[in-house]
Amino acid sequence: MVGRTCGLLICIVAAGCAFSVSSQVSRSRNVTVEMGNPARGARLPYTAQYKTTQVRTLADGTTITRETTEVVAIDSQGRRMNATTTTPLSGDQTPVTRVTVFDPAARTNSSWSVPGERATVIQMPAPGSERSSCTSSAPLGLPEMPVARAPVPRERPVIENLGNDTILGVEARGRRVTTIIPAGAIGNDEPLIRTTETWTAVAPGLFGLVVREATDDPQAGKTTKELESLAQDEPDASVFQPPAGYEIVNKEVGGCSSGRPDSTEPLPVAPPQ
Repeated sequence: MVGRTCGLLICIVAAGCAFSVSSQVSRSRNVTVEMGNPARGARLPYTAQYKTTQVRTLADGTTITRETTEVVAIDSQGRRMNATTTTPLSGDQTPVTRVTVFDPAARTNSSWSVPGERATVIQMPAPGSERSSCTSSAPLGLPEMPVARAPVPRERPVIENLGNDTILGVEARGRRVTTIIPAGAIGNDEPLIRTTETWTAVAPGLFGLVVREATDDPQAGKTTKELESLAQDEPDASVFQPPAGYEIVNKEVGGCSSGRPDSTEPLPVAPPQ
């Protein structure tokens, strides 16, 4: 269980402002989980900040490094906010933060960018309900079927348990997954070995919290994701709402919308539970 955590102040402001995270005074908090509750039902609110570094080596030996910061906030209502900021390759570029919010109670997926002007809110249908259609009649002709791609031959993944470790005050369990693409499967003259090492929190209230992840892929390069700070407090309700002054574009699953559509807004996907 987390003994001491760093608090975070999250501000999502209107166009022209950046998404910022600043540290507060550290404090300890004893967390108790009611007996009898299942692990997934006992999830506690928290705010976690990550730093992801991707290093890709080209054929001539040149390396390309990309850094990304991510803030994940989950409240006691089950709402989840992800805010991802990619560091620009050039110093004269403005960082852009993409925010997605999943609200299981309201059954909505929302997304917006900072800086930006509009937020897209997708209303998910209720369980068992029929999806509405934006057109009164079916389109003429048969829809074009996607071309099926042959799966890449892979050997059965090898999974290794790495035991438990304490990372940033969080007890976590690790495992390593190794996947091999045999020589000649995709034109490669040597076997391609991909490894992913993932450490997740073992405390019931922090179910699904990734504290460290490292991937070594000969095609995509090396990627490391590290937990930098964790605050086990109720996030501010404002982080789950678009910035003030943003135009709200309401949509339904299937493409129906009210308001001006914005094709540049990313469509959020409900996070895995």
